[in-house]
Amino acid sequence: MRWIREHKLITGLLSLLIVMALIFVLSVVTGTGDNSLSSFLNNGVTKISGFFSSVGTNVRDGVSGIFAGASKQNEIDDLEEEIAKLQRELAQARLEEDQLQQLQELAGILNYDYTSETFNVVTADVKLKDGSNWTGVFTIDRGKESGISTGKIVISGAGLVGIVTETGDGWAKVRPAVSEDEKISFKLARDGSQLGIVSGNSEGTMSGYMLDDDSTVAEGDILISSGMGSYPEGIEIGSVKSVKYNSDKLMREITVEPAVSFESLRKVAVII
Repeated sequence: MRWIREHKLITGLLSLLIVMALIFVLSVVTGTGDNSLSSFLNNGVTKISGFFSSVGTNVRDGVSGIFAGASKQNEIDDLEEEIAKLQRELAQARLEEDQLQQLQELAGILNYDYTSETFNVVTADVKLKDGSNWTGVFTIDRGKESGISTGKIVISGAGLVGIVTETGDGWAKVRPAVSEDEKISFKLARDGSQLGIVSGNSEGTMSGYMLDDDSTVAEGDILISSGMGSYPEGIEIGSVKSVKYNSDKLMREITVEPAVSFESLRKVAVII
């Protein structure tokens, strides 16, 4: 009785089916059922059958839709995975192409005689670099075992990279030329008598001034190391972006675009 109370709808439907079945059987056995009763019963049975058939169809369609949706989602997941794989391969190809280009540039600079003497060099890969501050100190994968020591100069195929500040077995730390702590003596490539001082800044470019306020420095001039100070003579530093005369200091101030793209630097050479 408790089950009947808790399942009133199901109990009512079952009762209705039983009553209709009994009436139908009685009508057939006795032969007294008229057309209206038979029609009623037929309509009732048809409607009930249609109801359950409709329910079954909806359930079947719902289940089919679930499986179809799952299949489509699997296809989407596979496509996304394939796209990610292709993107990784493309990034790797670009990296390898960039490294190859830098190696070719290094090959052209390694035999360069900066002064009257020939330098030995050790090539290395840039291993650790702070992506949020690519003008900061970075690490290369060569060190004391290769003859690298503190104070050695680091270059690339494009020009001056920086100076070694610390070494160990299998590693060395390099302070880049664009560091704010680095001051470099330079001269104009077209006129070695025009000298100046340049250093890095927080914007990743370089700025400085000419020692002679009568200098003819102009936008586009190439700056090379003068040989005074830590750096050998003749290494390209960068090109002049702008020139401004400071009347208070009575000097020509310049901003410089570094020759080396530090953000994408992968290969370097250390002069030993």
